[in-house]
Amino acid sequence: MANPSTQPPSNAKTTDIIFPRNFVQSSYVLLEVPKCLESYIDRVGEDGELSFQVRGTEKDTAVLCTLTQTFNLQRAHTSNMLLPVAPVISQRSHDMDMDADLDMAMDSDFNTEADPYDIHGPQSDESPYEKQAILDMLDSVLDLSLIPPRLERLSELLGRSQFEGWNQESQVKGHLYTWNQLQSVIQASDTEILQWLKDRHACLIKGHWRLFKRRFMYDILQDILMTLNVLEMSTDAVHGATLCNMIEEEAPGKESGIETWMVEHCLKSFSDDEQSTEPGYYHLSGKKLCTFMGGNRWKLEDFVYAWEKSLHGHYQTDLACLAGECVVEADRAPDRNQTIRYIRYFSKSHLPIDPATRFTALFEIKNKWEAQEIRPFLRDLVLDDKKLDVMLIKHARSTKQPNGEVIYSSRIIK
Repeated sequence: MANPSTQPPSNAKTTDIIFPRNFVQSSYVLLEVPKCLESYIDRVGEDGELSFQVRGTEKDTAVLCTLTQTFNLQRAHTSNMLLPVAPVISQRSHDMDMDADLDMAMDSDFNTEADPYDIHGPQSDESPYEKQAILDMLDSVLDLSLIPPRLERLSELLGRSQFEGWNQESQVKGHLYTWNQLQSVIQASDTEILQWLKDRHACLIKGHWRLFKRRFMYDILQDILMTLNVLEMSTDAVHGATLCNMIEEEAPGKESGIETWMVEHCLKSFSDDEQSTEPGYYHLSGKKLCTFMGGNRWKLEDFVYAWEKSLHGHYQTDLACLAGECVVEADRAPDRNQTIRYIRYFSKSHLPIDPATRFTALFEIKNKWEAQEIRPFLRDLVLDDKKLDVMLIKHARSTKQPNGEVIYSSRIIK
């Protein structure tokens, strides 16, 4: 006798699963949605329009982007075949619905254009849904995982056509990129791309996104800071029109190459977003200005002196502002009796996005890194500090010093 637990209940109803006449395999894709994306869909779907885009070139591993986040998109094969199905509506019920809607008599042999899942044949009057049509045969699922944005291509593309005034435009050989063109090749969400452009003080010039040549922007900032001193104007409340007029009077744009819109862009780009001011006024950010005023390899004490001088007394310098933007090194003095500390520009934005390759690049620069030194160079690769700790354990060897500090070195023995 069969096991009762394997028998269908007495009220069970049999369903026929069939292939429709126009069945085409691989018409559907099964996407596994992670919790964070599910909550985004629930939240945005109620108030606004959902937007998803798959981005990258043909050679890239595909990513799926929302307006604010980037997800790695990978196909995972399953051990079982999945058959998604849909109810089949009988031709008789289909005709009856049309009769009611159109309020017209139809001959019983009248044949409308059939629905893909309409099946001709005798059907029960109790329910038109006695058959299920197979939509597809799926043996894989697309898996989504939240990842940091892949923005390294922006440096490469925009670095070839940096702006340094109209007088130098004839020397620009690189391709210029519109917003739509950047969207098509950069594997990141719109919000993440815009944040990258904002952090690097990029500007939309005649419909194309451009980076300012570092030296050219440095000259503009020098004019701004020196003019503030002349006007005895506070950096907390810079009146843009007054400042621009003064700069234009001292050095007309035709002579200096610096025009009013360029000054206004720098004022906006180096202002503190969190500090609200009256219309037409700017609250300059000491951190942004101090971070930008970096350069080549200097003796640390000489650099600090020149750094403070370049800020014209408006801000107090702090090496913490340069975390992830410079490297501090120590060399023995010629007499071998003391150690001289040097600093040089070394930005994380120029490092590869692949974690293993980035660690290799970092340990080529310095054999040993203190924890507070190396972490800023890695923070853009992960989403939180916990994942940063895991990445350090995987790619670096840690040694605890007697004073409690942790030193990281390469796991690769050379």
